[in-house]
Amino acid sequence: MAADTRDDTPSPKTPEDRSNPPPHRGKTYETFNVPAAPENANALPGGNTNTAGGRPKEVGIIDAAKTVRLEDLKEVHKKPCVRDALLTGIGAGFGIGGIRGILGAPIFIACNWAVGTFCFGSFAMYQFCQRKRQLEMQGMKRAVEIIDRKKLEKEQKAEEARAARRRAKEGA
Repeated sequence: MAADTRDDTPSPKTPEDRSNPPPHRGKTYETFNVPAAPENANALPGGNTNTAGGRPKEVGIIDAAKTVRLEDLKEVHKKPCVRDALLTGIGAGFGIGGIRGILGAPIFIACNWAVGTFCFGSFAMYQFCQRKRQLEMQGMKRAVEIIDRKKLEKEQKAEEARAARRRAKEGA
């Protein structure tokens, strides 16, 4: 009998989950030509809704906090774009906070400016870096498609040349 669709097991990875692969794993070509995972035949459209009339479990802040592991926090700097974003935010915060302090603003206000600039600068740099990575990924995907198309054309020309040689050989 088929499995119950109301269980809390995670669904198989979708193609969207693979859109941002971890860095330096596998070849670039393999990143774009990964076969799609089969859809779960038992899953209902709209997620894992309880079809027996019950309500889905409410998710709160405590549940979200339970999902954060200490290992994740220890390795946050290894995530793509995070290191650059944090360094940019630190530099910008130090610069703006220092300038505000030198220009005579009270320490508390200068620190507020420094923290605000750090947050804004880090966020902006992270978004900029993610967009740049996305554009680079699209360009690489286009390059792989072009390479595949050229390879196919080359194989077709070679096959045509072989067929022409066979016809010439048979005709002679």
